[in-house]
Amino acid sequence: MSPSFPRGVVLALCAVLGACGVNLPTPPPSSNPSPPPPSNPLVLKTGFDTSVPTLGQPRPALNQPFVDPNYGTTLARVTDPSQITDRDPPQWVRHEYSRKQAFNADSSRVLMISSNGWIRLYKVTGNTLAFVKTLNLGEPQEPIWHPTDPNLIYFLGPYGDGMTLSTYNILTDQKQVVRNLADRLRAIFGSQAARAWTKQEGRPSNDGKIWCLQVEDQNYAMLGLVAYDFSQDKILGFLLTKDRPDHVSTSPKGNYCVPSWGSPLGTRSYTLDFKSYQQLHKTTEHSDLALSAAGREVYVFADYDSGDVAMVDLATGSRTNLFRLYGPNSSATALHISGTASQKPGYALISFYACTEQYGATPCSYQTQWFNNKAIAVSLKPNPTLYNLAHLHTVYAGYFSEPQATVNPDFTKILFSSTWESSQENNVRDYLLELPSTALPNF
Repeated sequence: MSPSFPRGVVLALCAVLGACGVNLPTPPPSSNPSPPPPSNPLVLKTGFDTSVPTLGQPRPALNQPFVDPNYGTTLARVTDPSQITDRDPPQWVRHEYSRKQAFNADSSRVLMISSNGWIRLYKVTGNTLAFVKTLNLGEPQEPIWHPTDPNLIYFLGPYGDGMTLSTYNILTDQKQVVRNLADRLRAIFGSQAARAWTKQEGRPSNDGKIWCLQVEDQNYAMLGLVAYDFSQDKILGFLLTKDRPDHVSTSPKGNYCVPSWGSPLGTRSYTLDFKSYQQLHKTTEHSDLALSAAGREVYVFADYDSGDVAMVDLATGSRTNLFRLYGPNSSATALHISGTASQKPGYALISFYACTEQYGATPCSYQTQWFNNKAIAVSLKPNPTLYNLAHLHTVYAGYFSEPQATVNPDFTKILFSSTWESSQENNVRDYLLELPSTALPNF
């Protein structure tokens, strides 16, 4: 969920003012990484596991794979500010967000954001990442990988300004405006229409054809929502509203627009003509859209009122509770959800952080809180299976220290951010977790 002011503004100001923090001491790299992973097939530990991580170890060395001692998964720290050699050295580099696909169509490249606003391109080689170059793009332009071309990125105007959709070729750095919606949107929403975007936390349908956008004036005042068919260059429907959602996204198969408002409007799935909707939740929460094990389009979210992580069918509004959100000793946890594994339907990735007990008075105990500082995969079906993936070793030190784990299209590569037990946000780094293709069963 976005901060009250678009988070890209923070990064843009950093780029202009150079005010994203000062150099702080960083933990030394480990000189004794864990041994390489075993050759035996990985069998993930399932259920509410309360294994205790090994704490107090130095931060892992850059691009040196190691094994999670409890879950057997292979990880590596893959970013460091020292990698950025072409322009504007940052304080940190990490992926953007749980709802945004960081990996390109063939998982050979990754997009990262950085503390001073630039988008950084990385090459994927096995368990490691190598910095390639800084792109002429900023996070406020919402870069989104093309669904099939690994060398193309879609992007919008900064904060939707100009109401255009463009492409960026990562081989040539060439930009091209491929759709200009300005005249059509002004004909619908009035001459004041100036911005069309997802508000940085949505994405198009998995095939890239349907885009749900929110339309605003130059001062970010909400004008309405629109469903756009990129393949036919056609506006499919619109909704006039002055209520500004946290963000808007598109369902995986492109059947619904899903704006996420606070109370009383809540989160809804609208048909593309905006003539009908299902009420999914009464407010906006950390969530994502995904395909269930049965192939249904679903909204997966944290319901802090009921105390469940649940999924709701976008077509019918039918709800399925997945697991309890609260634990013993009056505990609670924050989390993010990623449904970006478009080629591995039936799963969501969940990353937990900021776990507390006694109504927030004390940090959680690993021995009693199974979800403490951990990443899991959950099958999206009744009576789901929870697959434990890794402990995250992060300490909450501001927004960008949140793990916000995201997963590649086939659920074999996961990125999460971690301070590795440091309380300084400038120690945020990204970690890559690699899974065998057989680790999660197909549905």
